[in-house]
Amino acid sequence: MSETKQASSRNNFGIIYGLEDKPPFFLALLTAVQHLMSMVVSIGTPPLIICRALDMPLDITIYLVNTAFFVSGIGTFFQTSRFGPVGSGLLSIQATNFLFTTAFISMGAAAVKADPTLGPEALVAMMTGATVVGAFIQIVLSRLTNVLKRVFTPLVCGITVTLVGISLLNVAMINVVGGYASFGTENFASVKNLSLGATVLLVIIVCNCAKSPAIRMSAMIFGFLAGVVLAFSLGMLNPRPENAPYFSLPAPFRYGFSFSFGGFISVALLYVVTTVEATGDLSATSMLSRLPTAGPEFVKRIKGGILCDGLASFLSGCFNSLPMAIFAQNNGVIQLTGNASRHVGKFIACLLVVMGVFPVVGVVFNIIPDPVLGGALILLFGIITTTGMRIIFTDQVSRRSIVIVSISLGSGIGAAFQPDFTMHLPRLLADFLHSPVACGGSVAILANLVMPMSMEGDEGDPGEPGPRGGETAASDVGDGDAPEAAASKGDSAKACAGEGGAPGADGRRTDARRADIRIVGAPEADARPARNGYSPEECSMEPAAPEEEAEEAV
Repeated sequence: MSETKQASSRNNFGIIYGLEDKPPFFLALLTAVQHLMSMVVSIGTPPLIICRALDMPLDITIYLVNTAFFVSGIGTFFQTSRFGPVGSGLLSIQATNFLFTTAFISMGAAAVKADPTLGPEALVAMMTGATVVGAFIQIVLSRLTNVLKRVFTPLVCGITVTLVGISLLNVAMINVVGGYASFGTENFASVKNLSLGATVLLVIIVCNCAKSPAIRMSAMIFGFLAGVVLAFSLGMLNPRPENAPYFSLPAPFRYGFSFSFGGFISVALLYVVTTVEATGDLSATSMLSRLPTAGPEFVKRIKGGILCDGLASFLSGCFNSLPMAIFAQNNGVIQLTGNASRHVGKFIACLLVVMGVFPVVGVVFNIIPDPVLGGALILLFGIITTTGMRIIFTDQVSRRSIVIVSISLGSGIGAAFQPDFTMHLPRLLADFLHSPVACGGSVAILANLVMPMSMEGDEGDPGEPGPRGGETAASDVGDGDAPEAAASKGDSAKACAGEGGAPGADGRRTDARRADIRIVGAPEADARPARNGYSPEECSMEPAAPEEEAEEAV
């Protein structure tokens, strides 16, 4: 392709700096700061929620928050640099995974209930064991993507993510009313707490209505700042620890290592969901970077990205931190800034590592009152829930899918409402079913494998073109497409693009089945008409302005 055509392709995507381009130092640094602003809250919040839910001391809380930033930086460096089979070589960011929050809270609560003498160090050691062992699941699955797609269809993944979101909403509301420590006190659900949470939520909503993409993408930060200022005026900020060090390096297995199989099963399920999710995130980044989204090189990048994700989680566990994931919202920043250079990832990695060695970062997160945290989490976790629903209904609704969704959500939500239903079951089984995500997710897997596919014929609207049932974004991540399959995909893309339209040159996700398992911005409407006889899932969208794409990040 000539230089003129390459420049034209870049303009179609809104990309100024391609994957291998090296932008000027200060421009790369500015872009890295914008990426950091879109994710800094999401990195520090999961360990903060877990520590407060399990009543851990301040020193452990600060350590886990700082370690989350430190390991995120190391993982991002390997993900963007691509050393051998490790890493995608794309501008993809590794960061703390929100999906595991309720699983670890449930694991810790069950352990304390069984043995009230367990200390906070023992709970951290237990989470460390689940993180380290579970990381090997993702490492193995990075080589077995063809097998993965047959079991974890969009239906199963959507049900699991929906249950995660519903479980997390309970955590968000507990923070709004004053946190776990407020139960049984006058501070529980006080007017001050409710007003503080509502103010944060309102500021975030107002920022999301702004025309400026930069304001929308920084909505979480503005919400937190408004909440902290109001909390300061009301004298509600948490006290700052007096003996916090100015500099501290994370130490491997500082709080030990232990393993509980009962609590691990739900964590293992979430590692599989994270693997499927990473496939979609990397596919979107590949398209934004003007790279192929099919073929051997694409498959190599996907497998390398998933492998790096698993290794990052393993490393995170070695430092007593939480599992990692590839963040989806950074794709919005790529289109907003027009900079897809993977060299920017090295700047992001350095900033994250620097933040991870200064405990003041953990101190800043710790002074945030629970209602401020809860106000922001209501929106964040609500979006996770609705995203899961979007994934469920990616394929056409049939009698089979309705039955699977009904029994799975019913089992998971029922377990959340009545957790004592396991009181007479064996300890191992009780620990597993204690988690709504594990309970409902396992039912979804079994039902999807057992229920006959003949029920797919009973569709709610026979006039709609049928989808390719049971496929996930991982279906394009096999060991390579046959020539016939590649030609079929090319014909479909041309038909979707219309006359004169280059297939895929729109800067958006081509696989709507993916539906972004972890989106931290307002999801787009998915009502799209079929074009040229192809289903909406097989057609890419019209070219989008950066402002529209940026709405996927808060």
